[in-house]
Amino acid sequence: MDVLLIINPNAKKGKGMEKAREIVDIFKEHSISVSVAYTRGPDHAEELATQAANEGFDVIVAAGGDGSVNEVVNGIMKSNNPERVKLGIIPIGRGNDYAYSLGIPTDVRKAAQIIVEGCVRKVDLGKVTDLVKDSSRYFLNGNGYGFEPLVNYRAMRFKHLNGMPSYIVAFIGILLAPPKPYLLKLIDDEEEVLLQTQQVSICLGRRMGSAFMLAPNAVLDDGYFDLMYTKRPLSSFSLFVAAMQFIRGTHVDNKKTFHTAKVRKVRILSERANITSHVDGEMMAINDGMEYDICLLARCMRIFAPASSLRS
Repeated sequence: MDVLLIINPNAKKGKGMEKAREIVDIFKEHSISVSVAYTRGPDHAEELATQAANEGFDVIVAAGGDGSVNEVVNGIMKSNNPERVKLGIIPIGRGNDYAYSLGIPTDVRKAAQIIVEGCVRKVDLGKVTDLVKDSSRYFLNGNGYGFEPLVNYRAMRFKHLNGMPSYIVAFIGILLAPPKPYLLKLIDDEEEVLLQTQQVSICLGRRMGSAFMLAPNAVLDDGYFDLMYTKRPLSSFSLFVAAMQFIRGTHVDNKKTFHTAKVRKVRILSERANITSHVDGEMMAINDGMEYDICLLARCMRIFAPASSLRS
């Protein structure tokens, strides 16, 4: 197979090039030749993935976190023949939430071994369109609005914190100045509701923000999003309690505060351009989002996964 490894040389606290050599050596042990492409900045992984897919690479490996994986996915989907390409993930990033849901370990050798073994799973993909900016982005793991993307945005800005500690510090900072609720109209498969909410999550994977089990019952290839939103404005203390429930995934049992549903499409409309939003940890809007359309593409991404994760 023709394999391209896309990796940020500054990943893993500047050890990206070292990790790349390690990954290439693992593939060589199995007589698999790997080309390496190093990213130079934001969106470059997307460009590299599109180019590689168009040039005939049938396997593209994203070594990084959820943001790097998201860029590669978008690059593949914008290529001439996306259904031909298989995606590999080696999680060496900040959150690695989708890898967690897929059962890919953070150990580089074990993650690479999954690609070597060649078990491929077809998984669902989301597509979110900013109706005001007329721009779209695909996502594998989740699309969030409000509290959780604010935590993510603050965590991204830390230069000397990574992984779980960055999210904890960011979470505490957001609690000290909790976001005001959005006034939204939310339309899904079954209903149209007016909401005052501080969090809407549209999930394919189980976890977002490195710690929050926002969709503990999510299945990666069932053809549905797991939709969750807070049904009423929450104080700092209530947000803290909610976050503790997110970490354990027990919020799905709290029907008074949270709404959860399996849906295939969602539309979010705000009267004001004040929404903060992300896809797979990559920011789509920072206090200036307004109208979004989210749809599901069932089982359209081929991805290497542990054999134990495959449906019988």
